[in-house]
Amino acid sequence: MEKQRTKLTGILDTEMFGNDKTQYYFDIKKAKSDKHYLRITRRDQQEPERFRRTEIILFEDDLGFFVEAVSMLLGRFSSGNMGASC
Repeated sequence: MEKQRTKLTGILDTEMFGNDKTQYYFDIKKAKSDKHYLRITRRDQQEPERFRRTEIILFEDDLGFFVEAVSMLLGRFSSGNMGASC
C-alpha cells in the first residue's frame, strides 16, 4: 500500500476514464526541478488484483507540440483525410 501512496505524490490535477479492464489517467505533476509535466498512464487488468501499467511523460516545454500534433492528427481523422504527413 505504501508504494501506491508514493506514486500518487505530487499530482496537482488528474482526469481518468475507462472501464472495468482498462483505465487511462492524465496527471499533471511537478518534477523535482519545479517544472510541470503530463503523465499519461494506461492500466490494464491482467488477472484479478494484477495490473500492467504503461506510461508516457511529457514535460511542459513539449506540451504545446504534443497538443498540436494530436489536434492535427484527429482533424485529419475526423475529415477522412488520413495519410502520412511526413
